[in-house]
Amino acid sequence: MNMIKSYFTVMLRNIIKQKFYAAINILCLTVGITFALLIGTFVWGELQVNKSLKDVDRLYLMENNLKSSVSDFAWFVPGHLSRQAIETYPSLFEDYYRFWDRNITVSKGDKHFRIQSMIGDPSFLTIFGFPVLHGDANTSLREPNSIVITQKTAIQFFNKTDVVGETLSLSTEKNGVREYKITAVVDNPQGKNSVSDFMNMDARIFLSLENIDDFLGRVDPDQWQSDIISYIKLKKGASADEATITLNRIFQKDAPKSISENRVISLSPLKDYYRLTNHGAVQKLVVSLSVVVLFIVLLAMTNFINISIASSFSRFKEVGIRKVIGGVSKQVVIQFILESVMLAFFSGVVSLLLYESLHSYFSQVLNSPLPSVVQFSLWFWLSILAGILLIGILAGLYPAIYQSLAKPIESLKGKFKSVKGSIQFSRVLVGTQFLITIFIFVGAVILSSQVSYFLGKDLGYDKSHVLIVSSVPRLWDEAGFQRVESAKQEFLKSSKINSVSLSWGAPAWNLSPTEGRMFHAGGSIDTGVRTTVTCSDEDYLKVFDIKLLEGSYLNAESPSRQANTIVINETAQKALDITIGDKMQIEGGKPVTVIGVIKDFNFESLQQKVKPLAMMHNRDFQAYRYYSFRLTSGNLTESVAEVERLWKKVFPNDPCDFSFADERLEKLYATELQMRKAATIATVLMMVIVFTGVLGLVSLSVSKRNKEIGIRKVLGASVSNILALLSREYVMLVTSSFVVAMPLIYFVSNRWLEGFAYRIELSWWMFALPVAVLFVVIVLIVCVQSLKTALANPVKSLRYE
Repeated sequence: MNMIKSYFTVMLRNIIKQKFYAAINILCLTVGITFALLIGTFVWGELQVNKSLKDVDRLYLMENNLKSSVSDFAWFVPGHLSRQAIETYPSLFEDYYRFWDRNITVSKGDKHFRIQSMIGDPSFLTIFGFPVLHGDANTSLREPNSIVITQKTAIQFFNKTDVVGETLSLSTEKNGVREYKITAVVDNPQGKNSVSDFMNMDARIFLSLENIDDFLGRVDPDQWQSDIISYIKLKKGASADEATITLNRIFQKDAPKSISENRVISLSPLKDYYRLTNHGAVQKLVVSLSVVVLFIVLLAMTNFINISIASSFSRFKEVGIRKVIGGVSKQVVIQFILESVMLAFFSGVVSLLLYESLHSYFSQVLNSPLPSVVQFSLWFWLSILAGILLIGILAGLYPAIYQSLAKPIESLKGKFKSVKGSIQFSRVLVGTQFLITIFIFVGAVILSSQVSYFLGKDLGYDKSHVLIVSSVPRLWDEAGFQRVESAKQEFLKSSKINSVSLSWGAPAWNLSPTEGRMFHAGGSIDTGVRTTVTCSDEDYLKVFDIKLLEGSYLNAESPSRQANTIVINETAQKALDITIGDKMQIEGGKPVTVIGVIKDFNFESLQQKVKPLAMMHNRDFQAYRYYSFRLTSGNLTESVAEVERLWKKVFPNDPCDFSFADERLEKLYATELQMRKAATIATVLMMVIVFTGVLGLVSLSVSKRNKEIGIRKVLGASVSNILALLSREYVMLVTSSFVVAMPLIYFVSNRWLEGFAYRIELSWWMFALPVAVLFVVIVLIVCVQSLKTALANPVKSLRYE
């Protein structure tokens, strides 16, 4: 007990004696641990997506891969396949769930909301295991006109959750407003999942396929011709490879050749789908942030080790006396490790307090909710405790061993043979710090430049002042068309609105409902090119300022207009050598006439090249979803208010859900924006750690070299000579770190940029700027810390010599 008391007494005495350096260590460790906690909880949350789904290890999303090209609609597969698989191979497949998604206007009294919905099989609740608060999971979706809603939706309309038996009015696309009976209420999904949150749709109402006629007309999901999003559950012990082979065997054998000949079915594990979809964007983000966290913690530990080594020279006599009076090396090691562990624990406590105050802000930065510390699981608390303990032990281990190896006589004289080796080791650690900082700093500059390029590049259309309303009532019959076209004329009467277009989608916003191979009519489909197909009215080009290069655009009111005409983009024209007037055919459709060619515009992320595009009129396609408004360049707030006022006038029972086109564009690069914000914060934190560490090291170095500086001044050295002497070591370390880091940075940056169809070119300033900042700040730190000693009278430092 006395020994433990002695350890703590010595520890507190040393911390108080060297409080400046202890404060630096605590600051650096606190910064490192806080950032590790913030990013660690984010990474943990991303890794837990889909883990709450029942039997997630046996759940798979069926995907459709085209032999001739890659499809953006890979998740749509023939609806009959999953049913036939269950019926034919019950020992291999256990259950399935298929759905179409719809954004539906839902009403109760004077409450009207646009809510994302899933129209699917009655197995929804049983296959995924979503907790049912009220109702029966086994029967809730088996009756016609029945719906299941989330707890959030129940409170939104009824201010309570026990609403089984109540009704909601749904605006259908084929049969007007229909009453649906609530048969179950499920708990709000805990976090993200790849079912109700598939493709970020956040579904909160679930309908039965019994009512598909209300939305898609007479479509039978059990037909081979009906493509639908499908999940399938395997039996326990079943192999995914065997299941994939079996599905393709069924598909090739039983499906019509026109459907199966160019397609291969694959299975994507639901437990990994969120991380690996979209070219593994989330996986890359998680790995990148984890590496950055590791670097920051390593920098903090390196600072601790460096300052501990530098300050330990003053403790040689203490260690020597310990050994002379009977102390052993083990006690010295325990003493030093205990000190570092206690500093780490103190930093950990401060870090938890900082985490609690910062987690809301970082939730916005990372676009993902981070839990409060009171919500941490026991496992997570134990992980934090173990992590802090490990940091403390690793940070104190080298100084502890270094001091314990000293012979008593060397310690009492203040001379130790391994001092030179320790200094070299310290230089290696400082150089490593600079290398990591340069790597992250340059990476942040390149990442920021690429994202800025994305957001600033000419996309072939004008996204400024464009407001897109996604809650257009979808009644796709003649009455529905007349209603939305009349509303458009009402909007155009306003001086706040320049132009309006009705379309299926907008650039960067679900532009296309379908795609297929386009080929010359009468030719072979095998010569076709995969083409995105969408529809709009005659004012689409005007709203988005897209250039017409040849021919004319779609015009429903033109006397010369013929039905079944299309307009294509430059890419489609070049790919198929199309001229105005050519008859083309799109896979599964009838011949259409090309009447115009528009300039290429980027309707998807700049990660992909512009694809062939065919546009037809809404009237031919018999569908629409969005209004796009080009507002006047005046007060945008007033213009938006005007749109909302007119909306309530023409669509009193439908909400006005809108977003600006430039905001929507940013959502395409959500992952890159997250990475840019995180990289910027990480760079700042790294600079704080490195510069604080350099401050401590320079302060220690200057205090130890007082006599040397005094002698140099006596021998004629100027202040600038002294400052240059003290700065030289750090300048050389930064230079050598840059030389080592350059090839690695260039290689990694090029590999990352290769993933983008449109990318920046690496420039010299992206590498020079971070190094210049390091040079300038480090030299300033050295000069400020050294100036007082360099200006001091040398007599004071040499008076006892």
